[in-house]
Amino acid sequence: MVKWTIELGEYDIEYQPRAAIKAQALTDFLIEMVQPAEEEVWRVFVDGASNLSGCGVGVIVVAPSGEKIKLALRIDSRVTNNEAEYEAVLLGLQAAQEVGASRVIIYSDSQLVAQQIKGAYEARDEKMLKYLKLITARAATFTDWSIEQIPREENGEADSLAKLATSMSKVSTREIMCFTRLVLSVDEASPTQMTSWMTPLIEYIVQAKLPSDRAQALKIKKQAPRFTLLNNILYRRSYQGPLLKCVSESEEEYILREIHEGCCGEHLGGMALSRKSILAGFWWPRMLPNLSKNVRVDIRIKNHTRDE
Repeated sequence: MVKWTIELGEYDIEYQPRAAIKAQALTDFLIEMVQPAEEEVWRVFVDGASNLSGCGVGVIVVAPSGEKIKLALRIDSRVTNNEAEYEAVLLGLQAAQEVGASRVIIYSDSQLVAQQIKGAYEARDEKMLKYLKLITARAATFTDWSIEQIPREENGEADSLAKLATSMSKVSTREIMCFTRLVLSVDEASPTQMTSWMTPLIEYIVQAKLPSDRAQALKIKKQAPRFTLLNNILYRRSYQGPLLKCVSESEEEYILREIHEGCCGEHLGGMALSRKSILAGFWWPRMLPNLSKNVRVDIRIKNHTRDE
């Protein structure tokens, strides 16, 4: 050490103690070596069919782990083959959104639909333009999505579902979820045009927007803490149970009919029907008056039919 000190003494060298670098070294290692896990891709196979039996849509959602969800939709409306293919893409995007997928690849055997969505083909028909707007709005909810055209031979399972959906009476397996819709997606009312008792609450929760009427604004402010918005769906907080899904006026009658006189109905009275609706997870304003009114009308109709 003395020898090295004498040899290096002729140079102007300053010595400083070395600071601890453990924490910084670990941080640099994590940044360089640990890569964030990529979100897994969901595959969705879609197909539509239109024939003399009706219009059917088949969708198969394939999870990254390999599980499959099969959907069949029948549309009770006059539909062309291209419209059926667009309906299949819309249903596929909706199904992927419902399962919580963020990266999606849609597989369709329709060259026209796939290329129009990609922008390679120009859509001139008015309905095709409406479908493209709906698909663009739905696709905006995903982190990454794309659509690919595949040969018909590789889309046989979705094609079989679409053909089965044209005749729902033949679809009996429990592995397939079957639905029926009366009109096309582009013919349904736009969500922006539909208003209900939930609209002011949603506008206040999302945009802090209040009605111009002072009394109504105070009412909304007082009611808002009892509600919450999850995945664009309004829920009401219950005191002891889970969140209650808020429903519009157009859905009330269907819920009441199913609970009161559906396949599992018990023909309940107003109070019991109100309680069962809440236990089923639904809520809307003035539940008891509406329930009592509907029950009285139902009983009056049944008595009138019996007298005849």
